[in-house]
Amino acid sequence: MSDQPTNEPDPKPSTPQQPGCPVCGGVMIDIRGKLQCTRCHRICETCCEGGRG
Repeated sequence: MSDQPTNEPDPKPSTPQQPGCPVCGGVMIDIRGKLQCTRCHRICETCCEGGRG
């Protein structure tokens, strides 16, 4: 075995990056126009509502 790098590209994720929950890092889903965490159920405000997003 050698320590030379291979010419293969890094594998790309099969799905586009989803926004993560700022509280627990869980997956965010859109419910009625708001992002809600599937793990802790926190609702994250959008930039139009004065939140940090």
